[in-house]
Amino acid sequence: MTHSNKEINRLTPTNEDTVGPYYPPSLCENNSMDMTSIRSGIVFKPLGEKITIKGCVKDIDGKLSNGCLLEFWQPNSQGVYYRADTESHEMVDPWFTGYTRHRTKDGNFSLTTIKPGTADGRAPNITVTIFSDGIMRVVTQLFFADEKSNRDDPLLLSIPEELRERLMINKISDHKYEIEIIMAGKNETPFFDDLLS
Repeated sequence: MTHSNKEINRLTPTNEDTVGPYYPPSLCENNSMDMTSIRSGIVFKPLGEKITIKGCVKDIDGKLSNGCLLEFWQPNSQGVYYRADTESHEMVDPWFTGYTRHRTKDGNFSLTTIKPGTADGRAPNITVTIFSDGIMRVVTQLFFADEKSNRDDPLLLSIPEELRERLMINKISDHKYEIEIIMAGKNETPFFDDLLS
């Protein structure tokens, strides 16, 4: 049976292009039908001051601790945590979850976030949970050195004054901060077993 060239080269029609909008590929994930979940590619931004915190984690010998898994958790710029019990709170920011996880290969990290607000009588802080070789997990909270409310924070007041400086995130320029976390030994960062993370 013979076919003409016209019949042999015929292709299956594809769907017509729409006028748009064209969404980022991240919105085409298998579970992207959940419209309550924030995804990369969203153009909306969280409220508040955008800051970058550069830091490092050091071991007992003062060397950069490689292979750490870091979890950061904080309230938004209004001091409200994004949790199941705050989803309907009038001050919750739908574009800011306040949570991220990062594996550092060389002990260094750079966190871009929103400067947290005052929450429930607490000074602005960021909770950090660290998982590393030889430890189950350690938890601490980091505070901003230039905050006046630090002097009334119950957690800071619960530890000796000479240790409080080890929890301070220091401002180095506009919107840029730095912190050094020491896992053990001299100048060890205070850790708190009872903090939830």
